[in-house]
Amino acid sequence: FEAECEWRLIEEFGRESFQKQADGKLCFEADYTDKENLLSWLFTFGDKAVLLEPPGIRAQILAIASNMQKKYDTHGGGKNK
Repeated sequence: FEAECEWRLIEEFGRESFQKQADGKLCFEADYTDKENLLSWLFTFGDKAVLLEPPGIRAQILAIASNMQKKYDTHGGGKNK
């Protein structure tokens, strides 16, 4: 996570839920039993978070982002659909 997300991680999981890295980013670790809740939660951070594992969910995030990009490319030009 980007450093600016620290307050949310503290509020939602406590100070012990992440480690500050040398580059200022936050390495957060938690267990999630519901994949859809995890994806929804991660997307609330926009581009301020990167899921490191598991690879299957990383691939799903990439697929969702790719589909979103295609929709925005297709419906570009400020048109709402």
